[in-house]
Formats: sequence, C-alpha cells, structure tokens
Amino acid sequence: MATTINEIIKEALERVKAEHLNLTPDNYAAVFCKVAKQKGVIVEDCQKVDKYTKKLESSVIADMKRFNIASLDELLSFLVARVNRVNEGDAIKMINALNLLSKRLLQAITLLHDAKATSLANASLERIDFHQNIQSIELVKDKWFDFISNYNDHYLKKLDLYGHVNKDDLEMMVRDIVKLLDKDTSGELYKALVPLIIASLVPSIASGMNDELANISAELRQSPDALGTPALQKEIRSLIGKRIELDKAEVQKKVSVLDKVLDEINKRIAELIQSSQVSHEQVKGIRADLQNINFSHDSFETVHAKLLHIASSLESETKTLHDKMLSNQETITKLQNRVNKLESALVAAKQEVKIDFLTHVATKRALSAELGRVEEAFMRYKIDYTLCFIDIDYFKRVNDTFGHEAGDVILSTVGKILRKYVRQVDFAGRYGGEEFLVVLPSTDLVHAIHFADKIRSIVEQFKFLYKNERISVTVSCGVAQRSQYTSKEETLSAADAFLYKAKEAGRNQVMPVL
Repeated sequence: MATTINEIIKEALERVKAEHLNLTPDNYAAVFCKVAKQKGVIVEDCQKVDKYTKKLESSVIADMKRFNIASLDELLSFLVARVNRVNEGDAIKMINALNLLSKRLLQAITLLHDAKATSLANASLERIDFHQNIQSIELVKDKWFDFISNYNDHYLKKLDLYGHVNKDDLEMMVRDIVKLLDKDTSGELYKALVPLIIASLVPSIASGMNDELANISAELRQSPDALGTPALQKEIRSLIGKRIELDKAEVQKKVSVLDKVLDEINKRIAELIQSSQVSHEQVKGIRADLQNINFSHDSFETVHAKLLHIASSLESETKTLHDKMLSNQETITKLQNRVNKLESALVAAKQEVKIDFLTHVATKRALSAELGRVEEAFMRYKIDYTLCFIDIDYFKRVNDTFGHEAGDVILSTVGKILRKYVRQVDFAGRYGGEEFLVVLPSTDLVHAIHFADKIRSIVEQFKFLYKNERISVTVSCGVAQRSQYTSKEETLSAADAFLYKAKEAGRNQVMPVL
C-alpha cells in the first residue's frame, strides 16, 4: 500500500504541474483523490463527500448532481447557498446577472487595444454564449489566470528614453508621445555638437589659424543654431581645407630642412674620408639598413636617395680611418660609457621632474605645466575644465599609528587608483604631502562631482593592508569648475576651500553637494 500511495502522490504532483494549477491544498487534494479513484485505491479522506452526501435528502442529492461537487469546501458552499437561498428563481436571476456582467466586462476588454487580451476576451465570450458548462468556464478562468500571471508591460519603459510619458491612461499616453514628436530638439543637438567641432578645429601640426578659430569658436558658442546655416557650414569647410594645406606646407618645410641637414652631413663625411678610412664591412651594414627603409610618402623619396648616397660615399671613398680608430678604441670606449651614464642620469632626472617617485602620478611641477595648458585652451577657445582636490583623511594618525612605511603604501595605492580610473584626457598629480589634484578637461561640475564621489567610494571600500593588518582609509574631495570663476588661481582656491568644507563636515565626502 505504501508504494501505491507514493505513486499516487507522484502522479498527482505531475498532473498539477501539467494542468498549470497552483499547488494549493485544495487543488492537490482534488487531483490526489481523482488519481486514487482511477487506480482503484480507497482513501478515507477522499470518501468524506460521499459519506456526508448519503445523509442528505434525495431532493438535495439530486440538486447537488447538477454542480458536480467533488470536495468538502464545495459541499459546504453548496449547503450554505441552499440554506441562504430564498427561492431558486432569485439564484437563477443572480447567475444571469453575473453572466451578463461578465460579457460586458469582456466586451470592454476588447476595446483596450491589447491584442492578446482582445483575442482571449473574444474566445471567452464565445464559450459563455455557446459552451456553458463547468469545464468550459474553468478552462476560461485558467486562461485568464495565465494571462494575468504572464502579463508584462515593461516595453512601455522604452518610451522614457524620449521624455515623460503618462502610461496609466492610453489617451494621455498618445498625447504625450505626440508632444514629444512635435518638440524641436535641434537647438540642443547643435549646442552639444559645438564643443566637438571646436575641438576638431584646434591646430595640430601647423599654426597660423588661431585668430580665425577664436572668432568662429566665439560665434558657435554664442549661437549654436548657426551650425544649421549653409554660410557657417561653408566657413567650417573652408577652415578645414586651410588647415590641411597648412599641415602639408609644414611637412614640406620640415623635409626641406632635413634635406639641407643631409647635404651638410654628406659634405662633412666627404671631407673626413679624404684623410681616413672607415671599416668596409661596417659601411656595408649601414647601407643594408638604409636600403630596408621604405618611405610611402612621395615627399620623402629625396631623403631616401640622399641617405643611400651617404652610404655609397662611405663605402667607396673611406680607407684609412679604421686603423687610426683602433689605437684610440680604449679612450673612445671610456668616453662612450661616460656618455651613456650621463644620458641615463639625464633621462632619470627628466622623469623625476615629471613623475612623483612614490605615487607614479605627475609632480606638482608637471601639474603646474598642465594647468597652464588647459588655462590657455580655456582663454583662447573657451574649452572649460574642472579641478578636483583629493586629500587622505587622518593621514598623520596613520603615520603615527603604523609608521611612515604604512603611509607610503597608502600614498602609492591611492596613486595607483587614480591612474586606473582617470580618463586618458584627464591629468592626475600629487599636489603635496597626502593631497592630490586631478584636472578634468571638458567636464562640467556635475560630472566632476560624480567622478570625485566614485574615487571616494573606491578608496573607502579598498582593502589597504600593511604587514597583514587592515587599515581603514577615506578621502575628502573639493571640486570647482573654471567657468564659474574669474581666474585659474581663484578656481584652485575654490576647490581647496570646498576640500576643507568636506573635512569640517565630517570627512569622507565631496563638496559641493549636488
């Protein structure tokens, strides 16, 4: 018997799933009893309806057969309805009224402009009109339940990309969409394109267009809509063409200068080889290297020929320099080693001037040069920029508690975070001590505050470890946009003042607050 009951339970669960029924105690009990009856197994709990039905009068039993009662809840509902019913005529009127109400609701659904709902409503009306039985009504009820369970109107959120749309009322939604379609956004588009066009016209190789670019930059910023006029479009095309011609002329000028240099080199070598001789094999190697050079631009073909001529001269006219150089090889080697050391020291010195040795971001001197560059772009072309001061909170306490080595680890890590998360066009440097400065070109105050808060959050969540001990580190930030102040110095002072406001307000935050 145990094995049979388990089989009935398993099959009952499978039927509930196959018939898409909710797994409620009533649904499960009904399916379980049906499976048990089919298998010829008598379960006492499934016989209670028949047990109680036999105790009722024959007229009540006959009335029950019309409703196909299968559970105790259905039997109780039937008996309560029969007790409360004044007469059968009123019940029939109520059923007819509910039937008519269902039809009217279904007819209303067909007018709501939803294809799936309309199709299901029409099918439901057909069943109510021509298939009025319990099984048919149950099927319609299950179909509507599936519709409600699977209904998804997330596609309406796509309308938010174009502006505010009222999605609670179809008529209002159509009105809002029509307003959005009628709205002219060309002005905003021109305004967004102006900085890109100005940046694309800034000189690269050649110069000599600064005044013209400054004039058209001022005109575009004052009247962005002018981008739609043929006259201004023609002027922009003319400036682009002029810039290309200036670049070509500059390249030709550089090639001409290189020609003169090579002629002078050839002359000096010819003078040298009259009294000395260079290694024959060494000259052959120089010639082979030069022959491998491939200039794709026609303007450089003359340079190629000149270099090959130099190699040919070295090969054919030098004979005696090799022996003389051998006698002085030791001296030359010493001099060469000294030159190499001096060159390495010079490269290191130049690098130290630009890059902070501990944090590997720019030094204050390099920051000053970058500030001068972005300030010049702002004054000439009105290309705005924003400054962001970042200061490590309670840094002295960290040094006093864990030592200066731990402080150096934290400084180095913060520098690494800045190098990772700044854009390629941004410029990050160590302003002094535990304070950093980030220059954000073409960035307004709102986006700069978002950037500063992002860095603040990353530092707060970062796991700073020193000798297997976790150190909690936070930063405070002050932000200022150049166009809101009269000078570069005033902008720096404003960003610094906002930094101190952030510290006074409790640290680990960005000022100003949006």
